[in-house]
Amino acid sequence: MAWGPVEHQQGLLAGGELFRHVVTGGELEPLPFVSMRLRDGESAYAELPLEYSRFYAMDVTYQQQSVLAFGSAGFILGALAVNAAGNAMARNRANALAAAQWREHQIARVFLTSERLLIATGVGPLSFWHDGLSEFLPTPDHFRLLLTFPDCEPVQLRGPGVPWLAVAMARLLYRPEQLTLIPGFAGMAAWHREIEEE
Repeated sequence: MAWGPVEHQQGLLAGGELFRHVVTGGELEPLPFVSMRLRDGESAYAELPLEYSRFYAMDVTYQQQSVLAFGSAGFILGALAVNAAGNAMARNRANALAAAQWREHQIARVFLTSERLLIATGVGPLSFWHDGLSEFLPTPDHFRLLLTFPDCEPVQLRGPGVPWLAVAMARLLYRPEQLTLIPGFAGMAAWHREIEEE
């Protein structure tokens, strides 16, 4: 799914409007229905398509090739050099694949509920519980939300829906007056102050 400037601009405006709404005492409105089954008493506030990825390293194996060459000294040295170069390329490719990086890139349906982020990925739904969250790092101006948990790899969400999602999630995690202190919301907080002063 390719998002363009119009969708990103709409996302920023929606996030800014929600920010102003919740810091002035407004509440999130639960959705009447979502297709994912929720727990008793759990409310859903959003269903958004977002790019989902995780940051981790992985074990990669590769096969080192051996060559047995017969012939002149030049031919044997050439064959050994080509074999060494091939093995070096395979080793470098394996090292690059093994390095810690963002993986599992996909567009997923992301549900924000009163208790968790429920992300419907290609391998099935994953739950990231608000109570287990270690770090909440929104950068709505860059359409990115980074979440860290003590028991799993960091989660990254990207896309035009991130400004709204970040504000809504922050409202579930923090008191309204604390939202203006979150560094990632500095632009929204400044915009909110300008509107109040008009």
